[in-house]
Amino acid sequence: MQIVLLDEIKFDQFAISHPNQNFYQTSNYGKFMNKHGYNSYYLGLVDEVNNIKAATLMIVKNEKNNKRKMGYAPRGFLIDWNNEDLVTEFTNSLKDFLSKRGFTYLKVDPLIVYKEHNFDGSEKIDVQNNTSFVQKLQKLGYIHMGYNNKMEASKPRWNSLVTLNKNIITLYNSISKEAREKIKESTKKGNKVYKGTTNDINLLFTLINKPVPPLEYYLDYYEFFGKNGGFEVYFTKLEPVSYVNSSKTLYEKEEQRNSELNAQMQDWNNPNKEMIINEKLKSDELVSKYKTNMLKAINLFQQYPSGLVIAGVAVLKYGKTVTIIASGVNNNFKEQNPEYLLRWQLIQEFAKQGYEIIDFNGMTGEFNNTEYDNQLKRELSNKIVEYVGEFDLVINKKAYYTGSKLNPIINWLNTPI
Repeated sequence: MQIVLLDEIKFDQFAISHPNQNFYQTSNYGKFMNKHGYNSYYLGLVDEVNNIKAATLMIVKNEKNNKRKMGYAPRGFLIDWNNEDLVTEFTNSLKDFLSKRGFTYLKVDPLIVYKEHNFDGSEKIDVQNNTSFVQKLQKLGYIHMGYNNKMEASKPRWNSLVTLNKNIITLYNSISKEAREKIKESTKKGNKVYKGTTNDINLLFTLINKPVPPLEYYLDYYEFFGKNGGFEVYFTKLEPVSYVNSSKTLYEKEEQRNSELNAQMQDWNNPNKEMIINEKLKSDELVSKYKTNMLKAINLFQQYPSGLVIAGVAVLKYGKTVTIIASGVNNNFKEQNPEYLLRWQLIQEFAKQGYEIIDFNGMTGEFNNTEYDNQLKRELSNKIVEYVGEFDLVINKKAYYTGSKLNPIINWLNTPI
């Protein structure tokens, strides 16, 4: 068998049918990266009759001044990792192929789960870990770059996922209690979810509120993945009229209940008087809360009579997976939990459409981290995975180790990909 350069059509045909399929291993992603300063190559291991046995997209930073020539196979390879003979053959063939072309090393971060975790970060004891996978690659000459817990790697090592189920009740109960409460609260406050258009990508960018990556980055995602709805944007809109009406209803109902409890308290012969007093105190708090919400809702209606978009996400659909590649929220309305409602409605919708996984994308492995984004992903997912991480396949040892001392920071690793 030998390594050959594949054309985009042959590569995509192999990639879409592979068990390890992911949007990073597509010609569309290769073309996307070409526009962002990289060269893309599609490498395949073929047998004597040109059947593809394994393949990968490899991107190379298009920079003449790089001291070391390096390739990166994002979320690759497309290979049966359990077939040790095939992995060995592919590895050795890649090393030979890249050595002849002056490469120093190839970086790869396969979508192989190292461990699965519960909401609190504890390891799931009924799921086998993949320590042996790391050891097998190390024996083949791959250098493992470690089990990082933050965002130091090219792609996140920790990801929050939702394994979808068409039974919506089962699906709803699979997310955390905290998330379910926030979804309910957000619904009560007049938030509505809607699908945007390409004209709304700029609106999403304003919600993301970060200069890097720039707006063009998201427009390029649409250019290369938008065909047949592969790239979509969704938003949560605060509708003050609905908020006013729901707040008014809650306030009036609780005020009526409060009056009834007050009447019951006047009956000194009531054997449940202590319980009624406790309920009355709770009701007093709710009346105050609902009245405050009603006044806020009226104020919002006066400010934004036609409503206000307060959260948004961009999703990329490939195969059976939907990936949320970007999201943003108006910080002034975070307490309304608009992203919780938005993501939950997307979970329901994509489950109905037959998708199997929603990938919320990277998070940190620090489960005591209470930052908004980390907490959101942790509470809404029903599967938290820790991937095996990055490996460097060394092609030229002298250049690899000398170069790492002379040039410890590789700029392209910090480029948004």
